[in-house]
Amino acid sequence: MTKFLSFQRLTIAVFVLLTILSACKRDDDGGSVNPGGDEEPVPNDLGINYYVSNAGNDSNDGLTPKTAWKTSARVQQHSNFEPGDMVLFRRGDTFDKLTLDKAGNGTVDEPIIFGAYGNEDLDRPIINGDRTPFSFAINLRNMGGWIIQDLKVQGANGDQIHIQPIEANCDNIKILNCHIDGVNGRHCIRFDTDIRSGNFFGCSNVEVAYNLIENAGQNFDNTSDGVNGPNIQKNGYIHHNEFFNNKSEAVDLGAGKGHIVEYNLMDGNNDRDSGGIKTHVQSGNQINDTENIDLRYNVIKNCIQHAIQIQDGRSIRVFNNTIYHNQQNGKNALLIGTANDNQYDDNSWIGSNEIKNNIFHGVTHTISITVLRWAGGRAGTPAVFWDDPNRYDIKNNIFYAGDEGNAIVIRIQTGQFMSDNQFTEYSNIATTNNLPFSDFTAIHTNNFNVNPDFNDPDNGDFTLKPDSPAIGAGIDVGLAKDFNDKDVSNSPNIGAFEN
Repeated sequence: MTKFLSFQRLTIAVFVLLTILSACKRDDDGGSVNPGGDEEPVPNDLGINYYVSNAGNDSNDGLTPKTAWKTSARVQQHSNFEPGDMVLFRRGDTFDKLTLDKAGNGTVDEPIIFGAYGNEDLDRPIINGDRTPFSFAINLRNMGGWIIQDLKVQGANGDQIHIQPIEANCDNIKILNCHIDGVNGRHCIRFDTDIRSGNFFGCSNVEVAYNLIENAGQNFDNTSDGVNGPNIQKNGYIHHNEFFNNKSEAVDLGAGKGHIVEYNLMDGNNDRDSGGIKTHVQSGNQINDTENIDLRYNVIKNCIQHAIQIQDGRSIRVFNNTIYHNQQNGKNALLIGTANDNQYDDNSWIGSNEIKNNIFHGVTHTISITVLRWAGGRAGTPAVFWDDPNRYDIKNNIFYAGDEGNAIVIRIQTGQFMSDNQFTEYSNIATTNNLPFSDFTAIHTNNFNVNPDFNDPDNGDFTLKPDSPAIGAGIDVGLAKDFNDKDVSNSPNIGAFEN
């Protein structure tokens, strides 16, 4: 009887094994005709879903988890995605780099989505670039209306996500809830431009939100930003991201109009070139095009370069940011003006900027206002007038340099223009050591040179102690929520946090 039961059990085991092998029959490319997973199809009433799995097969139709494609190459072969379509990569799997060119356009209401499916307890699907020089992990060319979401993007020698409007605009692009690691490449995200060759296509209505963006350019010998936006022409919305350890700026806005950068955490982690936010023009073709930009409710800390640099721009509003522990090498929590000649014959692009309700907690200089005087045939008027409120309206801020350094540095840059775009000398004309702070506040009202009294800044808590001079000391600039999504009162605090 015992021998019979053993034989019966063996027969059942063999039957089960043969059934599994039959269901997972291998094909010539090593994929499986039927991956046989437990994943449920993702609902989609707008278009067609295409599934991609390491256990899939490129000869499948890709229309269900059980008939998934296998590779990024198969995705690239599909050149006619329609509005509402979704390309879904299985969580826990890793895929090669992706390049799509003119592969279809989504709309605002029916975008085309790169996303994820499968067990939500598993890691995001990985799109892995390679070491080919200046290659990209995800490269979208000449397409608009796409969303990249819920992916980890890494490994490229160039940019990790590269949006490239060469022959058509790339409007309505969104990058949401991704982890972008640029340690082996240059920029984490770049909205590219080629205007010097006469290409004026660009990107508008761009959103980058809820991402972890880190390590841009750590192994790359060049400037490398978290988000590099030389060709976001209008309405870039960058919010609720965490930026860590990026070699250059967390966000570099090279021209454009109507951008909003808000509710981001930017931690430079003491990289020698790290910075927070920079605005500037890109070339002579974009003169006066850096304007109407909001930089608000960001926490920026541990930057070696300038935490915020308004290099060029008009109608830029810097409201309710908390900037902490910007340090070393004479850099600044806030730099107004530019250290370079941008090769224009007038300076009209700088002015009408508002700086209100911010905490600039620096180590060397918390605010440096640079006045440029051109030589060698350039216009003879300064680019920035520190004492002209029509150029800058600086109100209700806290500038605190601690025991060392200067809260305010105002300097003039003079000398003959040099071929390397640098000037021959700096000349400091005022600091808090030889310019009374009251003289500065006589022009720019209600600014304070006091300790803002954070609760625990060394451990990242920049909320305010009950007796902080920043509480209720701000002015109403029309904002509704603080960094932690708390309501803002009619008498707001200075800085990024309400009580």
